[in-house]
Amino acid sequence: MRADLRCAAARIEISARLDGEADDASAGLLDAHLAVCAACRRHEGELATTRRALRLQPVGAVPDLADSIMERIDKERGGRSRRTEWASRWRIAGIAAAVAALLLIASLPEIERPTGVARAGEIAGEVRLAARSLEGYAARFEITERGWHEDVGVRHFSATMSFDAPERLALKVRDLTTYPGPRRWPQNDVDVIANARRYWIKEPSFCPPSALPGCVASPAQEQRSIVHRGPFDGTSALPTDIVVPLETLASTGSFAVLGTEGVAGRSAYHIALPYRRAVPLIDSLRAGGSWRSFHPLDRVDIWIDRGTWFPLRYSVAAGSSQDRRAWARNEAWHDDAAGEVLYEVEAVHFAERESFGSGLFDAPRRGIVRSGGFSASAFPASTSGVPATTAGLEPYRAGATGDGRRVLAYADGMTWLKVVTERHRPSRPSASPPGTAEEIAIESGNFVYYQPATEMLKRRIDIYGRSSHIHLESNLSRRRLLAVAASIGARGRRAGRVERSGGYSVRRVDAGRSFWFAARAEYLPPSYGQSSALLSRSNAPGRTLTAYYGAPEAEYEGFGVRITQSSAIGTLAPSAEDGLRSFELDGVTHRWSTERGELEWIERVPRAGGAERSVYRAVAVPSFDLTTALRIAEGLR
Repeated sequence: MRADLRCAAARIEISARLDGEADDASAGLLDAHLAVCAACRRHEGELATTRRALRLQPVGAVPDLADSIMERIDKERGGRSRRTEWASRWRIAGIAAAVAALLLIASLPEIERPTGVARAGEIAGEVRLAARSLEGYAARFEITERGWHEDVGVRHFSATMSFDAPERLALKVRDLTTYPGPRRWPQNDVDVIANARRYWIKEPSFCPPSALPGCVASPAQEQRSIVHRGPFDGTSALPTDIVVPLETLASTGSFAVLGTEGVAGRSAYHIALPYRRAVPLIDSLRAGGSWRSFHPLDRVDIWIDRGTWFPLRYSVAAGSSQDRRAWARNEAWHDDAAGEVLYEVEAVHFAERESFGSGLFDAPRRGIVRSGGFSASAFPASTSGVPATTAGLEPYRAGATGDGRRVLAYADGMTWLKVVTERHRPSRPSASPPGTAEEIAIESGNFVYYQPATEMLKRRIDIYGRSSHIHLESNLSRRRLLAVAASIGARGRRAGRVERSGGYSVRRVDAGRSFWFAARAEYLPPSYGQSSALLSRSNAPGRTLTAYYGAPEAEYEGFGVRITQSSAIGTLAPSAEDGLRSFELDGVTHRWSTERGELEWIERVPRAGGAERSVYRAVAVPSFDLTTALRIAEGLR
C-alpha cells in the first residue's frame, strides 16, 4: 500500500505538521489519508488540543536535592572528620539540580519561560527550513582559545570555510600563535577538502598537550585521504554546523533564548546551552589538529543571524559543576575559573555563494589512502526497499558498496537521507540490533530499531527483515525519519536475544518488566526516556539488568544514561583509576569515577520471606556530572 499513508506513518506526519516540520511532498498524501480515516482525524484533533495546552504551561521549579543529600552525607560522617576539600567545593559551588539537562534556563530569571520555550521551538523549525534552502556559503573566522597549555596561555587562529551543498567543503585553519620557542611547538595548521567522492585532511602529528613541548614529531604534519567515498560517510563527516547549526539547535530543545542583539551590524538571537548539546557547532572548526577539551556542562553562548541562521559568534565558558576541577585534573587541563571564557569564534566575513572557483573542492590523494569501497550507479527502477516518502528530499546519489550493499541517497540543501539495503538468505538472518537501540513498533508486528545522532553519525533506523537488513541514516528529525521508515513497506522482525556465548546470554526485556533486585528510576534528566533494557545471565548465580536512557534526537558525548543493577555482584571491584572518590550516604559507601562518569554502590535488598541480598547498582552519566548521578540514584531507593 505504497500510494497511500498507513495510519502509523500518517500519525507521524500529523505530529510533524503540528511542529511546523511538514513539507509539500507529504502534505497531499496526508490530507488524502485524513479524508478517509476518521481515527486519524480524531487523533489529529486530540493532539492539537494537547499541544495547545502544553505550550501555555509555565516551566515549573525543579527541586534541588544537592543540599539535602549533602546534609545526610555530613550526618553520616558525624565528627569523624571535617569535610574534604572536594566536598567543600561541592557545597560552595551551590549546584542547581536543574543543570542536569537545562542548566541555563533555570538560572536566567529575565526569561519569561513559556515565551522563551516557544521561541526555541520556532528557532529550531527555522533552522531546519534554512538547512533545506541552503546552496552554499563562504566565510572567514577569528578564533581565540585559552587553557590549551599552561606555558602558552592564549592561542589565536584564522579560518576560512567554503561549503557547496550537500557534500563539498574546503576548510583551512591557520595558527597565528606566538609560541615560547616556536620550533619546540607544533603549528596547529589544518586543511580539510571534501567532495562527494573524495576526502582529504592534513593536520599536525598527534601529540597530547600534556606531553608538549617534548613530543613534537617529525614530520610535523600527517595527511590522510579517502577515495571512492560513499554518500554522507560518517568516517569523514563534514562540519556543516558552522554554516547552519542544524544538529546543535534543531536536535535539542535544551537551549535558552536570551533575546536579540546586534552583532557585526546584523540582528542576532543570543542563545545559551550546555556544551554537551553544542558539540557539532563547537567542534566544526576543530575537525583536525590539537585542541583543548570542554566539560559537558560548560556553558555555550551562540549569536545566530536572524536572517540567514548563520552563527555569527559563539563562545565556551567554564561551568560551575561541582566535579569540574576533578575532571580537569583527570583530563590534564589546568583548573579553569567558573565563568572564564575558554574558546571564542567570530565570523569576520560571510556571504552566500552560488558558485565557487574551479578546483576549490578537488581533494588530493595524498598520505595514507583508504578506499570507501563505493561505486556509483543509477537509481533502481524497482520500488523494493525504496521509501515511498523521502520527506521532500530529492534523489542524489546511488550505488553499491564493495560487499554488495545497495546505497540510495537523497538530499535537499544540507538535509539528507541515506538508505542502505543488504540482502541475505532467510536461513541466515541478519545481525541483531545494538543493545542500546530503541525498539519501536511502527505498526502491529512491524518493528524498527532507532538510535539518536552521535558526534560521527546522524539518526539511524534499522529494519531487520526475513531476507534483508535495511539501514537508514539521516539528519532529518526522529519523527520524519520514522515516517520514512514506515513508508518503505519492509516488515521488521523483533529481535529478542542480543548475544549468547557459552554459559553467558544477553536478551532484550520489556521496559515495564519487574525484577526483585531492580528498582525503577523515578528521576531522569528532562526529555530523557528509556531506550532499551538488557537482561544478562551467566553460569554464576544472579542476573544483571542494564537499562539505557537517552534524549530522542542526539547524544553527542556518549550514550546518555546507563543504569546497571545486579544480583550477581556482591562487592565493588578494586580499582586504581585516577579520579575515583568515595563517600557515605545513608550508611552506604558510594564510589564516583570522574573518568567514567559513573556512581556505584552495594546495598542490601529484602527478598520474599524477609531475607536480604546484596545488590550492585551503578548510574553512568558521561554527559552530565555527579549531581545528576546522585539525583538518579536517590530515585532508585
